[in-house]
Amino acid sequence: MTHGVGLRLLLCSVTTVSAAWACGGSGPSSPSPQSTPTPTPAATVLSITGQTILSIGATSQLTARTPDGTTVSNVTWTSVTPAVATVTSDGVVKALAEGTTRIIASAPSGSGGVNVLVQQSVSSTIVLTACTNIASPGHYVVDRDIPTGSPCFTISNVSGVQLDCLGHFMRAIVLDHASHTTVANCMVEANIKMTSVDDVTVSGSTITNGILWAVQSTNVVFTGNTLRSTSTGLGELIALDSGSNNRVMHNTLTGGYDGGRTNVGTDDGIVIFNESGDVVEDNSISNFYDAGIEGVGALLGTRLTNNTMANLGVAGIASYWCTAWTNNSVQGNNVTSAPALAQIFYDTGPKCFGPIVPAAFSGNQFVANVFRNQVVGTGASSRRAGMSITMPGTVAGNLIQGNDLGTANGPYLTPLDGFIDGGGNICGPFDAVFSNFVCASGVSRASGRRSRR
Repeated sequence: MTHGVGLRLLLCSVTTVSAAWACGGSGPSSPSPQSTPTPTPAATVLSITGQTILSIGATSQLTARTPDGTTVSNVTWTSVTPAVATVTSDGVVKALAEGTTRIIASAPSGSGGVNVLVQQSVSSTIVLTACTNIASPGHYVVDRDIPTGSPCFTISNVSGVQLDCLGHFMRAIVLDHASHTTVANCMVEANIKMTSVDDVTVSGSTITNGILWAVQSTNVVFTGNTLRSTSTGLGELIALDSGSNNRVMHNTLTGGYDGGRTNVGTDDGIVIFNESGDVVEDNSISNFYDAGIEGVGALLGTRLTNNTMANLGVAGIASYWCTAWTNNSVQGNNVTSAPALAQIFYDTGPKCFGPIVPAAFSGNQFVANVFRNQVVGTGASSRRAGMSITMPGTVAGNLIQGNDLGTANGPYLTPLDGFIDGGGNICGPFDAVFSNFVCASGVSRASGRRSRR
């Protein structure tokens, strides 16, 4: 959710010698004909066939084949999680306990693998082999990649769906008016979007060049997912919009920002629009040209805690558009290689994405956050406060305690009397241009009075 200039495509990414030449770099001189090495044949990707959905105690014979269908001999078989299922030297799988394991086949000519799902009983399992609308409760599994169809799966007006993709690939997944539903282990190259859902969990999935997105939803959990963007122009990788009591935990988000002065890659990691009671905790967020976590509009009773953020163009925590924060906690976050730990102010316009919310900033806590390696980022200035909060409207009772800004100046807090110095803050030498709060002494140079400890 950028507040700056437009996007620019990263035209050149040097990953090979030939790419270096194409980008104007200097590669090594071409080898003489007699020194040209003999190419090493590429390893074959083996396909594994056989029953992969088993009840406890059942067995299945797996077979490894080359792409042309030839059976491969001299195979070494391995189970990644033998407590769930074992595999013999001949490729016979035995199911032992509920769960999922991956069976790996290795041969001199190549290797491959397949996921095996073990359940108490497979009689009620519905196997999906093509894109479809899921409108009845039940346990669904995907037994193959499904590269066509977008969205591939639509889960609508239903409660009690468990969808396990077993690591298979597909396009978008849509949930609408669904409840008590889980989506797990999906490889999605587009969005997983949900609207008006309750008690939905998305876990163990990989989303590439898309958004994990909940709109007007409650009790949603996004946990243990990997999200990455390889292109320029996406707004964010996770979005919570106009809902409540949602949780984003233990996810890894990676954008394409290169650390430069222009808007390359993805805008933000996580954006929270007009939400209440959310928890954003223990996520790894890196390479975004604006913010790691951005708020838009009203944010109430939300915890942003213990997130690790790196290589950002503006700040770890940010809010610009119709900022109205009340009783939120920003605690234990670690931000490195960014211009600021936090940058918060109030502006209006179409990026408020809804009615103009009056400015407010009260009862918020910034506690025990750590900031290191201040960089220029995408801003116009090479210097700024390590924490900057400048708000109109109602500003009162905001706690600043135990934050470590390293050598960065700041905080800069306006109006200063809307903030409480809880003590223990560390920052660089006082500079009146970038600071109105002295960490070491707790004396505000702007007001001339000692802040409360």
